[in-house]
Amino acid sequence: MVEASGLAVRASGDELHLIAVGDRTAEIAIGSELTPDGVGAWAVVDLSTIDGWSLPSDDSQLEAVAADGGSLVALMREDPPVVLIADTTGGRVVATIGLRMPEVPADEVGWDDPSSRGEGLVLLRGGRLLVAKEKRSAALIEFCPAGEPSRGLSPDDFLDDGESWDPPSGEVEYLATAVWRLKGKAKQVLRDVSDLEVGRDRSLWMLSDQSATLGRLRLDDPLPAGGGAIKTLDDAWRLPKGVTKPEGVVAFGDGRALIAMDTRSPRANGVIVGPA
Repeated sequence: MVEASGLAVRASGDELHLIAVGDRTAEIAIGSELTPDGVGAWAVVDLSTIDGWSLPSDDSQLEAVAADGGSLVALMREDPPVVLIADTTGGRVVATIGLRMPEVPADEVGWDDPSSRGEGLVLLRGGRLLVAKEKRSAALIEFCPAGEPSRGLSPDDFLDDGESWDPPSGEVEYLATAVWRLKGKAKQVLRDVSDLEVGRDRSLWMLSDQSATLGRLRLDDPLPAGGGAIKTLDDAWRLPKGVTKPEGVVAFGDGRALIAMDTRSPRANGVIVGPA
């Protein structure tokens, strides 16, 4: 995977499958039998060949990937801000979701900056999306189908292993209903957010490229509906020297995590890290 830009995990029974995406091609790599020791085997799916794919095959600019417990894969582009929902079993694009930010929050968090929009993606129950805005300001954003209110964010909003996400159909628009900006100590620790991942313990992991740091938010106190501030993190540790341009993260159940690096080489672009 050249210039890896996002990672996700799909649980199938007791087995974990790793999904990796890069921002140069429309291909996704799916690794079976993911463990802290490696991946059993790899398969590559060229999404540009499936029905309804609308992005270039050689310059997709995909920034994040998320997956449900079935056959759906969600892929996010930063500019324009759009999420494509692909059924990898059916070989078709189920939905194209445009992400729209109301004027006032957009001004406050700099959503109009095409280089600082979505970098991380999580599928939430109720057909909602959680998006990490990268920088200026770094924030978590809840996107809902038009007309639906914010529900906030708690561990109960994350999909269970094997649980399918409820996607829309066709070309639709989602509206930002809540913005939770990183402030205080959380902002000092994570200067930006380059990927999101739900841990096996249902906590939220946030990866920072600029700070070379991985942070964890347990969500024992849910984030309130309508937005607010994230002022502290439950855990954080610096990535080891040699990790450059970290863009993707998946968390193992033992406290360690796999980091993908956005490099031009398909070799030595992943590293497993853990607390000191």
